[in-house]
Amino acid sequence: AVRFFDLSGRAVIETLRAGLDAPLAVEVAEGRRVTAWIGTAHGPLAVTFDRRRVSASNPHQLIVLIVVLGALLTLVAYLFLRNQLRPVTRLAAVASAYGKGRILPYKAAGASEVRAAGMAFLDMRNRIERQTQARRLMLSGISHDLRTPLTRLRLGLTMLPEEEAAPLVGDVDEMRRLLDAFLDFARGDGSEAVETLDPADLVARVVEDAQRAGQAVHLRPVQGRSEPMSLRPTALRRALENLINNALRYGTRCEVALAVGPRSLRLSVEDDGPGIPEDRREEAMRPFTRLDPARNQDRGTGVGLGLAIVADIAHGHGGALHLGDSEGLGGLRAELVLAR
Repeated sequence: AVRFFDLSGRAVIETLRAGLDAPLAVEVAEGRRVTAWIGTAHGPLAVTFDRRRVSASNPHQLIVLIVVLGALLTLVAYLFLRNQLRPVTRLAAVASAYGKGRILPYKAAGASEVRAAGMAFLDMRNRIERQTQARRLMLSGISHDLRTPLTRLRLGLTMLPEEEAAPLVGDVDEMRRLLDAFLDFARGDGSEAVETLDPADLVARVVEDAQRAGQAVHLRPVQGRSEPMSLRPTALRRALENLINNALRYGTRCEVALAVGPRSLRLSVEDDGPGIPEDRREEAMRPFTRLDPARNQDRGTGVGLGLAIVADIAHGHGGALHLGDSEGLGGLRAELVLAR
């Protein structure tokens, strides 16, 4: 007889039965001793001996020890990996947020290599912020220094006869518009605070303002469910206005569409103009690029910063600007993709 959980006892019984010549019975139920009954010419013979002579007294302890040590080492490895991976995950989140224009607090922690990477990221972010701040201060000085003489020049032109001053006034206004374009491109959207708002409301207000100004702009129904998200409203408004003005400069009408997906926000502006050749669309988004053969420059002048400003704003929101062909109007399709 043997207890059901005594695995070594079962092995002892099987070994004795295989080694002895037809034993009558083998008993290990008492735990410390083994009794085997063997048939002889004078009757059954009982042989009793200490169990420790044929098997370990506590073989289950090895299994318990392996299980306990395995669980302990697994717990130690889990805690160690969690403590090492948490700083890496936090660093990735902070770097991703900074790429979208948000500055989150971060303190280097973890292993020495992870701390070194975190300190390098903080140094890089601080240098970029110092350079950005210096650029903003320089631009504010340029804006003040250039706008003042332009204002004086325009006031001086009002003293001349209207037929003589009209061309010069147009030149002054064009210089002011070029200055505003330079400042918009150089300033970017890093100085604006992030706000939580509904993008559909912002797009509707921009389209309504354009329609009140007499522009042929049509807003399509919103695709998907628009919900509040973190955006820079002034920068996004400037990007949409640039796309609308660009569409109406080279076309007669444009359509604005908003599509909200689970991971992205797609804002598209289509026009009926001549469009941009596919092999020059990447070039069109570079600063100071004017595609004279592709677009009608008689409709307006510029310095080639409109699409560059929009692309910069898209990058500041963790997105991108894509150019393509409009299926409905036959002109250019400018799609602003923002990460949610």
